[in-house]
Amino acid sequence: MVARAIGGRKGFSGLRPFDIARDLGGVAELLERAFAGELEAADLRWLREMKALRFLAPFLWLVSVSPELYGFFPGFVWVEDNRIVGNVNVNREGPGWRHWRISNLAVHPAYRRRGIGRELMEAAIDLIRQRGGEVVTLQVRRANTAAQRLYRSLGFALLKGTTSLKLVRVEPVAFLPAQGFPMRPWSPEEGHKVYELARAVVPARAQWLNPLREEHFTLSFERRLAERLNSLIRRQDIHRWATERGERFVATLIVQAMGPLSTGPHRLEMMVHPDCRGLLEEALVTRALSLLGRYPQRGVETEVPADHEEAIQTLQRYGFVEAKTLDWLGLELTRKGRRE
Repeated sequence: MVARAIGGRKGFSGLRPFDIARDLGGVAELLERAFAGELEAADLRWLREMKALRFLAPFLWLVSVSPELYGFFPGFVWVEDNRIVGNVNVNREGPGWRHWRISNLAVHPAYRRRGIGRELMEAAIDLIRQRGGEVVTLQVRRANTAAQRLYRSLGFALLKGTTSLKLVRVEPVAFLPAQGFPMRPWSPEEGHKVYELARAVVPARAQWLNPLREEHFTLSFERRLAERLNSLIRRQDIHRWATERGERFVATLIVQAMGPLSTGPHRLEMMVHPDCRGLLEEALVTRALSLLGRYPQRGVETEVPADHEEAIQTLQRYGFVEAKTLDWLGLELTRKGRRE
């Protein structure tokens, strides 16, 4: 794509393709400034690595010309006053060319409300269409109203939302079972039941754009072996529990407990069938916290569907605090080049 230059100023100004060999440092500084206050520890580490990579510019140039790595770092930057003030990245999501993801859309605070973000987004969508993409997805904070308006005006629609919550410290909690819903550990052979539950929990439109696959819920021999080694070496255990009705699972709980030789917070994941919301959340949360009471005291992190209000309220009753809500938006591209 030819860069769109803006005349009347000394030097180049406007949109041009991202150049991995010369833009990494400038983009890292832009992202650090644009998302100040939102960056987490992992984000800051990633930005430091980006800044360090700029010193390898002669070698990084090979990435942009290597057929094997074609498309590894595609995207665009916006240049004004001899510096990068806008950025957007585009990457394929998974094998093939159908599904693409847009990320890291950022505009320097001093250059906002000039249409730069829209120019970057339109260039990214055009690039995806030229490369045969049919579906575009991105993530945005629900509280970022300006970005939400931009994406919706370009045709993006909500696929699903995810709310992240954190607990600073695990306190002793007794397990409170749900009457009529027995809970038990589930075996590696029951992955298909977890898959069927996920199909009921994940919105249909999100599944159409990013289909669930049964193998993702299957505990292969290699996966079980890796988990066993983690348990023996790092004292990192994974507990899996399920609540069933008849022959099907109506709720699942996965607790990743970090031992004394592990780093980072404990994690928990839970799914509840839509027909059983409001009935099982307290049993799942208290089961998780009672299990974690046996391990070193540290924080706990979890993510739940943003529309699962019963889960969010239950977690908050037990001390969890909402960290953020991310919306996953999607855009379908027609073969004729128009957005649906």
